[in-house]
Formats: sequence, structure tokens, C-alpha cells
Amino acid sequence: AAADEAPPAASATTTGAFAPRRHLLTDMPEANDDIDTVHIFPDYPEGGLPSGEQLKVLLGFRNNGESPMNVSHIAGSINSPTQFSLYVTNFTVAEYKTVVEPGKEASFLFHFQLDPQLAGHDFSLAFTAFYQDNAELYSSTFFNSTVTVLDPLGVFDTQTFFMYIALLGLVAGAVYLGLQATGMLPAAKALLKKVIGGAGGSKGSKKSGTETGTRGDNDSNEWLQGTSWTTFNAKKEKKGK
Repeated sequence: AAADEAPPAASATTTGAFAPRRHLLTDMPEANDDIDTVHIFPDYPEGGLPSGEQLKVLLGFRNNGESPMNVSHIAGSINSPTQFSLYVTNFTVAEYKTVVEPGKEASFLFHFQLDPQLAGHDFSLAFTAFYQDNAELYSSTFFNSTVTVLDPLGVFDTQTFFMYIALLGLVAGAVYLGLQATGMLPAAKALLKKVIGGAGGSKGSKKSGTETGTRGDNDSNEWLQGTSWTTFNAKKEKKGK
């Protein structure tokens, strides 16, 4: 009876060529205790990371074990700062296939870019190296921290500008209400008018004095010395005498 049973149907979601390709960051293998990792962002070692430009993180990988390790890939992702399981985006996986012998170390450069639409917010940023020996697969997350995504370099920060405008408005409103509550508002207005009127009067006086001096100062004709104008004046003065 068992021989008459039909074979189970092949599932496109289980095995074979029809199996979907799982992302490296899904169900990652454990790290190898013989591996040490360090990292640095060469261009931005401290603070936030700007969006809209090519960034890089440098991985230092040391093999303290007895078996060669083949570093195959580095993958990275941006996640929600409050719930790491919520992925915002995954970076393009980089392939290396570099063997690090026992007692040796190597460095790997990974390039990535942050979307400008993420600027002004904090996100969890993570990078993981994948490697293997002759028996097992391993992964080590060498960076996993919350970072601030900054506006692209050279772009005017409109959010900060409007924040300063709002603060300035709040301060001006508080001063106005304070003067009104203490009964000093009319005096403040009178003083402001006096300052503005005084500045306007000074400017007008300065302009008038400059014009009068220009008309009555004969020394202003020094630049005409040696021209027909000075010859004409000399003859006119001699004739008058």
C-alpha cells in the first residue's frame, strides 16, 4: 500500500533551485571566539554621519585561532532605534573572499551611503562580517550603535533655521507681555521711536554736511592740476587783478 502513495509535491519555498534566497542578515550564525574585530569611520571618527555622500567603515579582522578563516562578505543595515528588528534599509552586500591565516590580521573597507530623507533623525546602524573555516559559518557584528544622520554637507539646514526663528519669536513675545504687565510698554515704545528718529536725523545731518563741504572746498580741485581747467583759472585771476 505504501508503494501506491504518490510522492509529495515539490515546494517552491523549501528546497532546490526554487528556494528563495535568504538575506545574510536573516538568522545569522554565531561568532567565532577566536576572532577579534575593531572598526573606525576614517572620515568621521566622532559624531553623526552626513547623508547623501559615499561613506566608509574600516574593519580590522584578527584570527587568533588555529584554522584559516575565509572572510566572504560584509553586510550592513539601518534599523529603528527603538526596535532593532524593524529594518529601514539594507546596504548592498560586499564580497571579499579573503583568507586570513592563523595569527594574522587583515583590514576590509566597506562603502555605504545614507539617504538624505533620513537626515535629522537617529537610527541604529549595524555592520556584520561573515566568514568560515572548513567546518562552519560564522558572523561577527563589529558595529551596532545609534547614530545621528546629518544633512548633506553644504546644504542649508532649514529645520535649524526655523527653530531659531521660532525661539526668537517666543523671546520677543515674552518681552512684550512682560512690558505690558508692568505698565512699561508705552515708555518702551517712546524710547524705540526716539532711537529710530535719532538715527535717521544723524544720517540726514551727515549727508547735508558732506554735500556742503564738497561745494565749498577748493582743495577738491586738486585732481584737475595740470589740465586746461587750471590754465583757465590762472588767466582769470590775473585778469581780475
